[in-house]
Amino acid sequence: MTEHPETAAGNRTIGKYRLVRRLGRGGFGEVFLGEDPDGRRVALKLLHDSWASDAEARRRFAEEVTQARRVSGFCTADILDADPDAVTPWIASEYIDGPTLLESVRADGPRHGADLHRLAVSTATALTAIHAAGVVHRDLKPENIMLAADGPRVIDFGIARAVEATSVTASGVVGTIGYMAPEQLEGSRLTAAVDIFAWGAVMVYAATGHEAFAAPTQAARIARILAGEPDTGDLGAPLLPIVLACLEKTPEARPSARTLMDWLVTGTPTRDTGGGAPAEGGAATADPSHAPTSVVSPTSPTTVESPTALTTVEPQLSPTTAAPATPPTRVAPGASAPGTPQGGTLAYTHAAPPTGTDETNEASRHAQPPVDPDRGTAVVPPGGGEGFGAASTQRPGTGSIPPYWFAGEKYNDAAELAAAMQLNWGEAVRVFANESERAVLGSWMVDDVGDTTVDRSVFRRKSEDVNQTVAWFIAQLRPDLPPVFRGQDASVDGLRELFADVRPLFTGAPPANEMLLLARPDVLRTMALYHGPDSDLRRQLGDDLQTAESAAVSFLEQLRGRLDGWRQAPPVYVDAGLIVAFLLRPGQIQPPDSNGDDEARELFNALWQRVERAQGPERAGYAAAVHTAAGTVRTMAKHRRTWRRELEQAHTDLDKARSRALLQTVLYVAKFLLFAAAIVLVPAGCINLGYVASNSPADADGAFDSWVTWEVLLVVAAIAIQVTTGPVNGYKSRRHAAQAAKVEVAARVDHLRTGIAEGDRELQLTREICARY
Repeated sequence: MTEHPETAAGNRTIGKYRLVRRLGRGGFGEVFLGEDPDGRRVALKLLHDSWASDAEARRRFAEEVTQARRVSGFCTADILDADPDAVTPWIASEYIDGPTLLESVRADGPRHGADLHRLAVSTATALTAIHAAGVVHRDLKPENIMLAADGPRVIDFGIARAVEATSVTASGVVGTIGYMAPEQLEGSRLTAAVDIFAWGAVMVYAATGHEAFAAPTQAARIARILAGEPDTGDLGAPLLPIVLACLEKTPEARPSARTLMDWLVTGTPTRDTGGGAPAEGGAATADPSHAPTSVVSPTSPTTVESPTALTTVEPQLSPTTAAPATPPTRVAPGASAPGTPQGGTLAYTHAAPPTGTDETNEASRHAQPPVDPDRGTAVVPPGGGEGFGAASTQRPGTGSIPPYWFAGEKYNDAAELAAAMQLNWGEAVRVFANESERAVLGSWMVDDVGDTTVDRSVFRRKSEDVNQTVAWFIAQLRPDLPPVFRGQDASVDGLRELFADVRPLFTGAPPANEMLLLARPDVLRTMALYHGPDSDLRRQLGDDLQTAESAAVSFLEQLRGRLDGWRQAPPVYVDAGLIVAFLLRPGQIQPPDSNGDDEARELFNALWQRVERAQGPERAGYAAAVHTAAGTVRTMAKHRRTWRRELEQAHTDLDKARSRALLQTVLYVAKFLLFAAAIVLVPAGCINLGYVASNSPADADGAFDSWVTWEVLLVVAAIAIQVTTGPVNGYKSRRHAAQAAKVEVAARVDHLRTGIAEGDRELQLTREICARY
């Protein structure tokens, strides 16, 4: 886990753990490096105060601690201690010393071959253990996979799930766009299959270095996940077919974690019916990790339950009522949608009328509970469809029409049905996401109601965005209703309130995903269909958002196309939610905070020129682009700051290297001078001894001793220098080593100077690019 020494935690203590420094921060909590009294390191996760004050969030946090402890720690970060009842609830887990998969791929590049396959098996093993414990991760991504020395570990499957279904986040979506399954984005019932989809997206990133559903904006990423095909790059067999199976749009088509493990080990994908059901010809086995057949309970969001536990009780019929037949506008379990030819376009016709008397048939129509074609059971959620005061859309000339059952209630009026769908958005999404259910609704609308107001395409082709389809359907039938999207007030005032605080867009905290799902031009234009004094403003907001998005994307592409630093940085996705916030509240358009970093301030000032020179929606788009790219800018600033600091150190090192090289050169010369002196001293001493002996024989012995002494001193000194300046580290002498070190440091100085000069050149070019608006 990467440490950030600049984010010190001070002397704060949580439980028995002393906080050393902050490791990370998210929408739900913070993670600190902690130490117990024995010096053992832990990763301490603290729930944000805003969540800690919510009693329901605390209860779910405690449930998550219990669930997380059930997961085997051999492939996850083991839970060591926890106190969900503390003033600030916390979890202490094993501290994993290593980079995340995201950091590893950015630093070392994508993985291939056996290395990639080992990663796939290890992470799939972790998912199998997590699902077997009855837990759904819901936020598997490269940042949540730690590469420990003993293998990959999956982390962070606790805090986010603990608060996801509280009253605060009841309509929210937890996850990271780019790795979220389609049903996760659409707000549908979640199963363990969302983790399988995320696993497939993670493997694409590990193998290619880019996201499977990359796009220039967050809204475009969402659209691509919902309807587009993944970009798997050069990923090949045996992983490619397995990854593609995991990235199927429908959860039922994905394998379970256990089946995924079988495929990875055997290398032979087999048909996985129903997310872990046996392959053709195989025997059925109990598998607690079946993804599509297990759902997340609304009262315990990470617990995997049998779908039968969620089956509701059918409405009680009168003892005198005949056994109900299949309603004419519903599809019996296992049957095809009425009027749906095999492999052709939907043609809406009445189903065959039930047998019996007219009175019996009419009683059956009104008494028959709706049948869920996916489960074959009656569904009776709370709510009703009466009393919306809408104008009738009944076909002229008919006294009555067959009812349509929705959320346990019957509707004879399409306008009332639309109002009920707006109140029960999740059930409406389920209807439009299911081909048979969609066909049944189309048949009822066209053949029974005789409606001529709704666009037929919503029934006749698979929706690329189910939420948008639901909104489009309701708005066409009931433009008199207040504009609502996924339960969120989508009036201009409601949007202004929702987007007043942009912090969730940066932290990922709720309601970030709701903001992103709303911040799409088509959605806002659909909301403009609702009548009201601000309908034109809603339409204009949608148009302005499209203009601003286009400007922001073009701006970032211009930077990436002309500046090497931007090309080498991770891709930046324009945040449409931030654009909407700036469009609604232009006063919020302010430069990003440089946090006292002079390098970052220079870069932000250069980029902000484009914002200052723009007007209208383009100004909001450029501002959002700069804020979205703030992380990249700060990374560039950090590199520039590091280069300047390293250049200063390199200059110091170069001075030292030059001094060492000079010293070694002096010693080298001195060694040869000493050896030369010793050699010259031999004949000189002989001549001197002869002269002394001939003139003063008594002094000959003293002269001889003196000569020998000097000779020995010279030779010893030369040898000592030879020894101390001899071969080292593969070099012939220390002189050669010192010279090589000097050359190396000088080259480093030149390299850093070149890098800084290039950075200065790019900064100047950035100013020029941004000043040309």
